[in-house]
Amino acid sequence: MNSRPRTGHPWPTPGRAGRMSIVIPSFNAAATIGETINSACAQEYVDHEVVVIDDGSTDRSLEIARSFEPLVRVLSGPNRGASATRNRGIDATVGEWIVFLDADDLLVSGTLRRRLETAQATGADVVVCDWQELLAREDGTIDAAVRSVDLAGLEADAETGCARHIWATTAALLYRRSLVERIGGFRDDLPVIQDARFLFDAAYHGARFAHSPHVGARYRLLPQSLSRRDPAQFWRDVLLNGRQIEALWRARGLLSARHREALKGIYNDAARGLFAAADSQYFEAVASLRHLGGELPRHPRIVEPLARALGLNSTRRLLGLLGR
Repeated sequence: MNSRPRTGHPWPTPGRAGRMSIVIPSFNAAATIGETINSACAQEYVDHEVVVIDDGSTDRSLEIARSFEPLVRVLSGPNRGASATRNRGIDATVGEWIVFLDADDLLVSGTLRRRLETAQATGADVVVCDWQELLAREDGTIDAAVRSVDLAGLEADAETGCARHIWATTAALLYRRSLVERIGGFRDDLPVIQDARFLFDAAYHGARFAHSPHVGARYRLLPQSLSRRDPAQFWRDVLLNGRQIEALWRARGLLSARHREALKGIYNDAARGLFAAADSQYFEAVASLRHLGGELPRHPRIVEPLARALGLNSTRRLLGLLGR
């Protein structure tokens, strides 16, 4: 991650404590990218750089981003996906701290200063603030709710919690660069849940977490998001992620009861989701559950024999008729 191509834009001096880098990956985000960049540029009382990486957009996203130069640096290239785009942003920046801001999300004024203050006061490697979740409904209305990370879970066991259920939108997170470099960047083999895996990888690499108690980001939940457009891919990602985490834990020694419980939850969720999507990897999820030992959860214990005998679609129709 050390090859940073020189451009005509001014480059900040590396190594200055407290400098922040805001990395904005963008793909066909013309409707929101301008507002997102504005929210990043408007952060006061912090030393920060903003880099937008356009991932082969076919709309006006790149044009809109370039209209903000030289306040921001804009890079572009062929479409490679969110992980590769974020990783390019890591390579292209020098800040001690990094925020990954999706092109449809927003930073609240003053949030970077408050996150940095928390980091300096606690010595944390990851600072998480609260965020406002904006759910766009098909009728055009917006539901808004404030969310917070599971602080008790983070304090009790961040690694197992992040494997199983602890999550925060990337816009609400501040990462220390040295931790990001230990992780090695975002995984491109988990196209839908790469952000959740990155948070687990932070915990796996021994990150210290701290909460900055304020609403610092606005996170849009859009009807066209990948997890909604392709639920089967989402659950395939969940299954693959669980298998990768299991391999990491086994490489460190025998699985603890806590690890097994977390993995059972991951595999059971994946199995139920893949069954609902009539995806053949349902059987692989059940096999992963069985491999952990012990009694299968009720759903796969009942459904798997039927699905093998009748097929996934027929079993889904049958259970639908039975109201199950």
